[in-house]
Amino acid sequence: MISLKGLFKRDILNNQGTRLSKIITEKLINSEDECLVDFDGVSNVSPLFFQDFIFPIVIEFGSHALNNKLRLINLKDDHLISYRAACDQTRAYLDKLSARQTRSCCDISDLTLELLIKTRELSRRDPSAAQIIFGINSSMAKTFSNMDIELIRRIANAGVICFEPRFSSEFAARLAALDASEIDVFLNIVGDLEDFYEYGYA
Repeated sequence: MISLKGLFKRDILNNQGTRLSKIITEKLINSEDECLVDFDGVSNVSPLFFQDFIFPIVIEFGSHALNNKLRLINLKDDHLISYRAACDQTRAYLDKLSARQTRSCCDISDLTLELLIKTRELSRRDPSAAQIIFGINSSMAKTFSNMDIELIRRIANAGVICFEPRFSSEFAARLAALDASEIDVFLNIVGDLEDFYEYGYA
């Protein structure tokens, strides 16, 4: 359980939401247990606190995380009023987030963002499949599985593709010689060999 009064040593919360969101994100990634957030002893909470705390979690894990894995306890009526006010400002928050992420090379950033998110999801669910599909080794799969959404966005916004082709000309020639029905089998076999592309077809 996370006691907000114990964590922040104060009874009024305003700009502490981002820190709390990062702490809870880490817990949700590394544990299947329900995460309790205790508001006991907190007299006032601003809508900004709830925005910075809850919205990033919803964006990263989906609204089901709030229903199934995150529980807020000892909420006062004033806390609920601030929470509802934060929810009423969802569109403004998302617009601000979108504007912050806009870059001149947004097409590349968007593509990289999608790839990184998919890699993280698969690395958490099925690391072996992630290694085959994305051409990463077991160490990278573990790294991807522990990435939070803010880190992924920072990497993507650099405007650089984070994945490179795994095929050398020799490897491509071998693929071209295969029947269509054999290609998937071949890629799955060699993709399961850690660092195969780097050393076998460099």
